[in-house]
Amino acid sequence: MKLSLVVTVKNEAKSVLPLLQSVEAQSELPDEIIIVDAGSTDQTVNLIKKFQARSKLNIKVFRKHGNRAVGRNFGIAKAIGQGIAVTDAGCTLDKNWFKLITLPLNKVDVVAGFYHMTTDTLFTQCSALFVGVVSADAHKFLPSSRSIAFTKAAWAKIGGYPEHLDYAEDLIFAQKLKTGMIFEPRAWVEWTPPQNMFAFFTAIKNYTLGNVNALYWPHLSKNFLVAIRYILFAISIFALPSLVTLSFIPIYFLYTTIKFRNHLHHPLAPNLLFVLQLTADTAVIIALLQGLYDSLVQTDIRSSRN
Repeated sequence: MKLSLVVTVKNEAKSVLPLLQSVEAQSELPDEIIIVDAGSTDQTVNLIKKFQARSKLNIKVFRKHGNRAVGRNFGIAKAIGQGIAVTDAGCTLDKNWFKLITLPLNKVDVVAGFYHMTTDTLFTQCSALFVGVVSADAHKFLPSSRSIAFTKAAWAKIGGYPEHLDYAEDLIFAQKLKTGMIFEPRAWVEWTPPQNMFAFFTAIKNYTLGNVNALYWPHLSKNFLVAIRYILFAISIFALPSLVTLSFIPIYFLYTTIKFRNHLHHPLAPNLLFVLQLTADTAVIIALLQGLYDSLVQTDIRSSRN
């Protein structure tokens, strides 16, 4: 079976070379690497081409404007492989990743790989708890497209990645492929969670928007619970304004301390986790409101057309 690796990039000048170097160091190499650029304005494409000129890897570079789903579908359609592995820029691959994630494709249609997070600062140690999975239940785990492999036939059968989604497209894709999927935790990639507050806020907001647009209820139900929590808090302020206002911070601080008690290895961790929880909640609520607004706008557009 021919095996292809598909990667989408856009403005990944800082991360694309570590990824390519980790591909070159694989214990088994793909027959080809398909890289689809979505219109980078930095040095991403130049760096890839310079690497391509001196590398033993069979690298093919294409340009296709659109979101990640569009790019992945385009790349997979161009691939010669009957087996497809997918990862993302920003990741580096364990040396046995490609071998382990593609080996079962002779017997199964989908292999869910795993990921480890680089947490070399207090901020990334804390942000990782919000944006990643530390350990996974093989029966419930849905892989992101940082680490997944599947047959081209399985991809075609479900219609590929959902191109109408800018976020959560890989969750919906993996959900459709869940039947017949096996979990291979030894096939892991490494990536770095948000390293500052702005990146953290943006990530949570985009994840939530993806849940809204995809109507992915396992996550969306949790997002709504966050909003309900603050609605109840707002109602309580009118009933017991002084008591509720004074007790909110210590109660919520205690809540985050208990929630993350197994990860509080640094004396400042409780304070940072408290701030991150408030930031995450804010991002979730803003994303829910934006999703509701976008839905109403789309409804008005459809009504006006009719």
